[in-house]
Amino acid sequence: MIQTIYAEVPREKIIYLERDEFINWKEKSFRNTLTASMSKHGFRDPVYCWYSSKKWGNKIKIIVGNNRMVVAKELNIPIVPAVITNFHADQFPLEGRVLKTDDEIRALFHLPNHKKLHIRRDKNGDIDQVTPPNFPTVQQHYV
Repeated sequence: MIQTIYAEVPREKIIYLERDEFINWKEKSFRNTLTASMSKHGFRDPVYCWYSSKKWGNKIKIIVGNNRMVVAKELNIPIVPAVITNFHADQFPLEGRVLKTDDEIRALFHLPNHKKLHIRRDKNGDIDQVTPPNFPTVQQHYV
């Protein structure tokens, strides 16, 4: 059974990608703006994760929000708001609020009605990606 939930997860329970361009300050303006936003507000949008997928097994893996995780670690933000698609909810249940509709997911975001907030479903109707607007295009709403 596939289930998508909202949960607030300890940062250390999530694995994420540390992109070289972001970590080594090649994207300095983007990083500075994201850091300023998160310093002031924390997470304004949840990250999107997979749990118990074929590729990542029984780990909560960031699919969208890797840069925010890097900044959260630097700022020592301990709890991460996350929308998590659990691919084996019957075998590996996670605690959290079950999300069934796109409106329930949109309500979790700072800009819930933005045309670039994308919720994708697979052929069975299960959520397989949640992507907020590209941060540099909406940063004025976050800082």
